[in-house]
Amino acid sequence: MTEHTTDADHESPPDAIPDTDLAADEFDQELGEQLGRDAQRYAEGEMSEDEFYEKYHDALIEEFGEDNRPVARGRDES
Repeated sequence: MTEHTTDADHESPPDAIPDTDLAADEFDQELGEQLGRDAQRYAEGEMSEDEFYEKYHDALIEEFGEDNRPVARGRDES
């Protein structure tokens, strides 16, 4: 801490997940890396939203039991 910061400046937001609750190795690291790469492709216009959704929907259901992306919820309702 510097002389101009307080403990409150270094606290996690209330909805942050404590490190002790979820270990990084509990989840598929390769899936996370692939999602990150394709998210960049989507942001750069190299992949459509539909392609991104379709590519990862099943993997997210398998890994987490649900796909809570807003586009996923919209598709599930139709």
